[in-house]
Amino acid sequence: MEHSFSSILTYSVQAIAILLIIFKLLKKNEKKIGWGTLSLLLALLGMAVSFEFGNYILGDQLLSFLGLPAWSNVDNTRFHYTFFLSSIFFAPSLIIGYKNPNEFGAFIGKWISSIYLFLIIISLLFFITS
Repeated sequence: MEHSFSSILTYSVQAIAILLIIFKLLKKNEKKIGWGTLSLLLALLGMAVSFEFGNYILGDQLLSFLGLPAWSNVDNTRFHYTFFLSSIFFAPSLIIGYKNPNEFGAFIGKWISSIYLFLIIISLLFFITS
């Protein structure tokens, strides 16, 4: 129980720090906030779905809520379907970032999504060939 509380506290402090940085950037922002900003939001959601917070993975919980398995087998050693779930956020983020490059967050969202989608494709190819 102690470890769980310290993990939650650590992640909460990190989330607050990230939000403070984002709000600071918004105050200094000279670019307009529009559809391109959605690119950054979707990229952050894609990251949140795929990260492990202690023993909690948001993507696994969402798949479970939908009645879908998180892994391709019972003992969690094959393919993790959370990759596909995060791609649902990263793909539109990439497209929106390219279509609205002059808006706040579009550049960062586009690059975060590009990197993650590249890693997902490489992981998928590695999984297929192994």
